[in-house]
Amino acid sequence: MAHAASAAPTDRNRPPRASAEEVVRIEERRTALFQVMLDNPGNLDAAFEYAALSSQVGDLEGAIATLERMLIFAPGLPRLQLELGVLYFRLGAYETARGYFDAAVAVPDIPEEVRRKVDTYLAAIDQKSDGVGVTGSYTVGARYQTNANGGPTSSLVTLRGLSYELSDDARRSPDANVFASGEVRSTFDLPPQGVEFKLNGQAHTEFYRDRSDLNLGLLEITAGPSFDLNRFGLEGYSLDLYGIGGGAVLSGEPFLSSFGAGALLGARPTTDLYYGLRGEYRHETFFNSADHPTMAEKSGDRLQLQMAATYRLAPSVSVGIAGIADRFHADTAYNTYWQVGGVVGYSVDYASPIDALPGAWNLALSSQLSRRFYDEADPMISTKSQDTTKWAINLTQTIPIETDLAAQVQAGYQHAWSNYDTSKSDNLFLSIGLKKVF
Repeated sequence: MAHAASAAPTDRNRPPRASAEEVVRIEERRTALFQVMLDNPGNLDAAFEYAALSSQVGDLEGAIATLERMLIFAPGLPRLQLELGVLYFRLGAYETARGYFDAAVAVPDIPEEVRRKVDTYLAAIDQKSDGVGVTGSYTVGARYQTNANGGPTSSLVTLRGLSYELSDDARRSPDANVFASGEVRSTFDLPPQGVEFKLNGQAHTEFYRDRSDLNLGLLEITAGPSFDLNRFGLEGYSLDLYGIGGGAVLSGEPFLSSFGAGALLGARPTTDLYYGLRGEYRHETFFNSADHPTMAEKSGDRLQLQMAATYRLAPSVSVGIAGIADRFHADTAYNTYWQVGGVVGYSVDYASPIDALPGAWNLALSSQLSRRFYDEADPMISTKSQDTTKWAINLTQTIPIETDLAAQVQAGYQHAWSNYDTSKSDNLFLSIGLKKVF
């Protein structure tokens, strides 16, 4: 977890947005100032006022062009360098802004207030530049579960009022597996200022000791543009639009294919706070197989909304919260459902208790609660529609070994309550793995 930094620039650093009446007045004043600048190109006061008014009505390019012309008459003036840096920052041209900010503080005896303002912007630029390029991670490890297949709590279940004993394959099965997962994130600058292209990929695979029918492999890729909304007066906001494609293999046979699209509106008003709203649509197609002969009935369309926020309480302590609403419309009504849920989490860094491993250790605790309501009853099980509640708690201990390598130990418990005996379950798991970042 990164340590706290100075707050990112906020709306206090820009002129307020003008109303419709003010826009008319400002445009009249800009016309008059433009004539003044034509008559006296070296009039810095007129140039600064013209640039400030242009910024206020959203004409950032006009403000920049005016101030850059003034550099001809007043080269190296810190005030000009600072204002140009702010304007390029709002436009999303962060490296150009950095050049002007560096030039502004290179002058001897620069006022401390200007230096602090520049430092704030430079810290924000460094943060926004962290994701440029290619980054990612991969994890390998082993896991043991007391209920690897998610089988019912009891071997006796009630189906349409009659008691049945489950077969061995359907009962809860403890098992161990080895797993590998990875994530790659790529960011590319596009020609328009403040626009990037993001390409992300996630993959996961796991192989079980006894239950080969649970062997899983999945892959999902998202790709699309990301827009910095600085230039529209939304400091710290970004909008990502992306396409989604993915698939999964279960027990060596095709299990799932999906495609869709999503949007993420995110905001980081300070270095300590982030919040976002995400919406996604997927069309999911499931495939029947020898081990899973009825999966095709679960094919359908998924619409999901998520809200999430994280806040750093102290340099070493963070909290997070998320909410989700999920609508899945399957080809069969008894597989169609609404789902709502939430997650809360807590993370703390602390000094290593082992001298040979001096990096800070991290302990993270999270808990998740969800409830799912099905549209219609499953005719094979009951005359009532299914209503299932799930709760989970997870504890993760991360132990740095090197700057880019860490050991992770995870333990967790999951429990499900339902009016369907076939959906009542619990599971305790323990895993250990190695995580490599790049």
